[in-house]
Amino acid sequence: MLILRIRSLIALSISFTRLSIAANDTNTPKPLSLAPTQYWDGNDGPWSTFSFTVGTPPQSLRLLPATGREATWPILPEGCQDSEDGNFDACEDGRGKLFYINESTSWKDEGLWELALWLENQLGAGEDARGHFGFDTVGLGWPSEDLPSLEGMVVGGIADKTLGYEGVFGLDPKPSNFSDLNNPQPSILHTLRNQTYIPSTSWAYTAGVYNNAPKVYGSLTLGGYDTARFEPNNLTFPFGPDISRQLLLVVQEVSTSVSDNPLMSTPDYWFIESIVSSMWFPLDVCEAFEAAFGITWDEEYSLYLISNETKHSQLIKENAEITFKLSASKTGPSFNLHLPYTSLALNASAPIYPNATRYFPLKRADNDTQYTLGRAFLQHAYVVVDYDRGNFSVAQARLPDISEKQTIVPIYAPVDEKATNTTTPNTDNTDKDNGSSGLSTGAIVGIVIGAIAALAILLALLFLLRRRRARARAAAAAASQDYQKAELDANPAGQPGFQPPQPLQSTPSGELDAAANSKHEMPGSKEDGDVAAKWRAVELESQREVAEMGAPLEERAELDASPVAPVEMPAGQVGAAELDGIGRQGRAELDGEGAKEGVGEGRGKHGDEVDGERRGV
Repeated sequence: MLILRIRSLIALSISFTRLSIAANDTNTPKPLSLAPTQYWDGNDGPWSTFSFTVGTPPQSLRLLPATGREATWPILPEGCQDSEDGNFDACEDGRGKLFYINESTSWKDEGLWELALWLENQLGAGEDARGHFGFDTVGLGWPSEDLPSLEGMVVGGIADKTLGYEGVFGLDPKPSNFSDLNNPQPSILHTLRNQTYIPSTSWAYTAGVYNNAPKVYGSLTLGGYDTARFEPNNLTFPFGPDISRQLLLVVQEVSTSVSDNPLMSTPDYWFIESIVSSMWFPLDVCEAFEAAFGITWDEEYSLYLISNETKHSQLIKENAEITFKLSASKTGPSFNLHLPYTSLALNASAPIYPNATRYFPLKRADNDTQYTLGRAFLQHAYVVVDYDRGNFSVAQARLPDISEKQTIVPIYAPVDEKATNTTTPNTDNTDKDNGSSGLSTGAIVGIVIGAIAALAILLALLFLLRRRRARARAAAAAASQDYQKAELDANPAGQPGFQPPQPLQSTPSGELDAAANSKHEMPGSKEDGDVAAKWRAVELESQREVAEMGAPLEERAELDASPVAPVEMPAGQVGAAELDGIGRQGRAELDGEGAKEGVGEGRGKHGDEVDGERRGV
């Protein structure tokens, strides 16, 4: 029997462990892949945008990812009131739709504040730009998509056109401090991680390519990356020391297929920032670009124009490209990232240029604080950023066929990291979302906890079982001992432990002899009529210890306490005797003398009855 119970407990332990594994697997968040809108927006691209909603009821917007921003910055109606062509509707559509604050019932207004755009100001964008800040609900994707919606997020509505034509969605997890430096507000990425919508504080992004056949939309994944969108390499870049310029890498060299001489050969650090579209290089490098690609600098609009159509056609025919030699240090290991010329022949329109024209996304940097690689670079660069570990990677972006499916891989936070998972896309990874078989540390911890809990249950049950058996053995041992007692013994005559009925003691014992059917009377006193005074010791408890069988104690019945001292009947196997009147068998009566009469009858479990009677005191 004990073996069967142990087997049952082991089975219970296994089931508990399996449930722990299943629960851990169910509770582990997965990356969020945001689908592109399939629109191409902007006046300096065009660019592949992503869908978001702001406010209650949700207002659908098309936004661009901003790698160095923390909050959501939609375009306000003021941004289209003085549109260049006077067409408000066309402006609204061109800027990815507008956010109407007065139509949101969940908007909590915080007023106008400066945007604190140190980097953008360094690049000549968004100078003195202000935003209408507040708190509102921000949702990922279209309203019909099953993606998170976060309440109370920082939203800064903008109207400035020099900062960027499209609204942006911040990817940086740092808190926002738009009103009070002592009251930072959490970012969307931090909130998604804190509320376990994503497995880590990380993202992966590539901008997509408009000038490709077929066009390739951008890719944005929060908490993971898509292995179908890049070619892996073996480099990982640590974060830069400046928290406002963390995505810092070294460009060791820039070369082109149309020239034997490199465009740049002096290594230096460049910052990746997707909120701007162009690439900033020193003047001498820009002049090398001019010679190689026939581009011309427009001083008034600070743009490189592609005005030589013959040269442009030739470069397309030759499949001209630019190669960036990237590294984590000026002399360390590197890899080459290629940008086709066709992807850099972009379109500019008002307000950055009076009329639609083709331009080359290159800017002249005054100093090294302006060295930046913008959205044009990210057309063919796939960037994965892991804030939990303080590093990022850059890989050659793939341009998959439209029928190719995503292969999303999660990036786990350090405490949940899977043994087979890498934090950056630098090696082939078989731990994919559609075929993962590895167990994370969290899953292993869950298994261990489940096993320990099951073992604890097993030990507790075994302890209780042993304790119960010990009690049973102790009760049996106590029942087998010989005791003299003034009541019927449960053992039949001739069996071990049987004792004949004991005669009534000369000294009152307080118990009636159940061996015979004779009547026992309590002696009375006609002189004083006070039986209680002489027999105060007459109670149920004998002066000798009474041994009973191992049955549970039953409540003993006592005679009426007034005015005669109570006489209680024996308990045990025979059962509690009650003073009930006339019995079916012999009875024991307590006979006294007095004016009052009372009859009591007691029944045992085996039909024995005792009748007590007193007739006055």
